[in-house]
Amino acid sequence: MQDFLKDNDFLKTTDLLTCNVLAYFGHIIEAIDRSDHSRCTFVIKREKHTDEILEKLYKGQLLAEPKRFQAIQKEIKSRIYN
Repeated sequence: MQDFLKDNDFLKTTDLLTCNVLAYFGHIIEAIDRSDHSRCTFVIKREKHTDEILEKLYKGQLLAEPKRFQAIQKEIKSRIYN
């Protein structure tokens, strides 16, 4: 039997902070859609703890190591512009 990926297997966001936080916590950025020239859309594979991380982000309850967080952000930006 073959498994198929559904749309709800992925999170799509245009928010760089959301993308950065999820990448920091081990999520995979599957694609970056640049078809809209004014913004890009990040396609991130959902994990079982994705919603919990996002809830903590919006409640201001996450802690991150600044240097690692910044390194991940630089990597994401390089993927956007290259």
